[in-house]
Amino acid sequence: MIKINSFFSKISNDIHLFELLKGASTTFIFKMVGLVVGYVLAIYITNHFGANVFGQYVTALLVVEILAILARLGIDTTLVRFLSKYVQIGAIHLIQRLYLKSMSIVIFVALIFSLSLMFFSTPIAQFLNLERDYLVIITFSFLPLVMFHMNVQSIRGLKKMISFSFLNMIAISFFTFVVLVVLSYFLSDDKLPIYAYVVSVFLMTMISYVLWFRHSFQLEKSKITNHEILSTKELLSISFPLLMGQSMMLIMGKVDLFMLASMSSPEQVGIYNIALKLSMLSYLGLMAVNSIAAPKFSELHSSGDVQGLKKIVLQSTKTIFWISLPSIVIFLVVPESILSMFGDEFKIAAVTLIILSLGKMFSAISGSVGTFLQMVGKQKIFQNILLFAATLNIVLNYILIPKYGIEGAAFASCISSVVWNLWMIIYIKMNFGFYTIYLPWIKK
Repeated sequence: MIKINSFFSKISNDIHLFELLKGASTTFIFKMVGLVVGYVLAIYITNHFGANVFGQYVTALLVVEILAILARLGIDTTLVRFLSKYVQIGAIHLIQRLYLKSMSIVIFVALIFSLSLMFFSTPIAQFLNLERDYLVIITFSFLPLVMFHMNVQSIRGLKKMISFSFLNMIAISFFTFVVLVVLSYFLSDDKLPIYAYVVSVFLMTMISYVLWFRHSFQLEKSKITNHEILSTKELLSISFPLLMGQSMMLIMGKVDLFMLASMSSPEQVGIYNIALKLSMLSYLGLMAVNSIAAPKFSELHSSGDVQGLKKIVLQSTKTIFWISLPSIVIFLVVPESILSMFGDEFKIAAVTLIILSLGKMFSAISGSVGTFLQMVGKQKIFQNILLFAATLNIVLNYILIPKYGIEGAAFASCISSVVWNLWMIIYIKMNFGFYTIYLPWIKK
């Protein structure tokens, strides 16, 4: 009892740890709900439409997700970094001005991407073994999807974690499921999942605007006037390395699906995607902690609190480890039983699920290395490491997929993930003086 009281006393007396655990727990709950909703949606599509339609659906979403990252130019991540800083100093006028400047740039770029996607829809669909209609339909969601993600990251920069977590982790999947169930009651069409997704994106974009303006206008204003807003040149000089890092992260996470789509069949894409979705449970702690850790890292680094920064990094890694451990144990013991929920045809991905989960678990043990580097101004280092790892991932996928199929894709993803995490761990140790990694049997 004394130890328990001492533990809670330690948390309550450490403001940064308290904020980290509070934000992470909130995000964890929302992420768990979001994953459950995502699994329910996947089960519904696979059981009512089959693995082929699910594969087409996944491939179409993959295209818009990749282009949406590129269209945002890394500005969304830049907003997280600077909005959290402006909130700390009370420079509310800079928050509103930076948001409007950023959104205007990104909308212009997104319009160009959207028109290009429509114009080149036929060759893109042919390359990915995708029906062109899927791509044409989902193109209508592209611009609102980009605006949605800009709003979500802006809300994250304000550290409004409940709104951020709902929008980022639950909203689109939940409303896609609701709309799909309603449409399925009245209509019978293999493209209903895509229609439902497009409708959901439009609805959630409108809600994200409402929440952004509500939170931003509730902030307390300060008399601080000696800070200037980033110029467009400064904004882009910071965001482009972040874009490269985000692009490499996307390649790390999605290139296996992309290459499976072009080198195999929609069924294989659908089956692999289910294993990938399930393996994300092993990544859950990292995603939950990163959501609040990003603005915390930026806040502590900008204030020059080196010891506080080191402490919160190590505390975040420990939290990530214990959140992630249960799922990896389950996937190692009963992978086929978990996969059978989606249908018997998905049981063949048991080994794939184990491999992917081990890769995610290594990322969890490594801690928030990528987020740390981005938030402390080392985005170019982050970019270069991921560029190498992404190239390695592509090469490994090219070699392994023809020989081993979905298991080859899983091996490529796992190996490249281990490489970039190890590299960042070593870089942080050499330049900041501490290891981010946590294992309970290793005493520091």
